[in-house]
Order: sequence, then C-alpha cells, then structure tokens
Amino acid sequence: MNRRTLKNSSARHAEAAIKSVIALEKQVWKAAQQRDLVGFRRLVPADAVMIFQSGVVPQPDYVTTMLERTISHYELRNMRGFMPAPGTVILIYEATRAGSFRGKSFPLGPVIESTTWVLRDGCWVAVLNQETPVDG
Repeated sequence: MNRRTLKNSSARHAEAAIKSVIALEKQVWKAAQQRDLVGFRRLVPADAVMIFQSGVVPQPDYVTTMLERTISHYELRNMRGFMPAPGTVILIYEATRAGSFRGKSFPLGPVIESTTWVLRDGCWVAVLNQETPVDG
C-alpha cells in the first residue's frame, strides 16, 4: 500500500466516523427533547460536561434535572465535523431552540454548538458540549 492509498483510506474512515457521529448528535437532541434518560446516558457518559449560557453542567446534574427541562422545539443547521486525532470527532453547527428550565425560558437567539465525541470501548460518546450565543 502506498502513501496515497493510506491517505485516501484514512480520509474515508474519518468521513464515515463524522457521518456516524452527526447521526448520534441528532439522537442526543431527540433524547433530551423526549426526556429519554436511558438514551441520553448511552450517548453522554457520566464524565461528560455541558457548557450552557447558564453555566457548566456535569452530565449527572443534567440527568437529575432532565424532567424539569422542556425542549419544545429545536433546529440544527450546517452540521460539520473534523477528526483531529483517531478516536476523536469534533462537531460544530448552528442551533436554535425553544424551551424552559424550571419554568424559565431558554435565552432567545441562535447559538453555535460544539461537541467533542470520543471513541470509548468501541462506542462513540459525547464528552464535551459548548454553546456560544451569536447574533441572529
């Protein structure tokens, strides 16, 4: 196998991994909206961290308060990813969402989402998610 063949094979592997992880990211949103604790925990492990406009939320805290959170609507756009190292995929995309937490509405406006996924024990899991507000 020559260098070009290895490079093409590696690029195809990265492209397939990114495509798989994008599908999993969409499953995370669906699990969060449906308050599916089992599905959410399968994709977002206990050591994961989410950074929201309201602050840093470790996965156990998010799961504990999941039933107090309502995601009435969300839209994900321009989802793309890259693989900076084997076993790591970083997604970046735009999101708008509507809902509330403990009766208080989510901040209005679009956000840029970034999620880092790692391959752990043969399964992709989301270990870090950050949302950054942007002017809409």
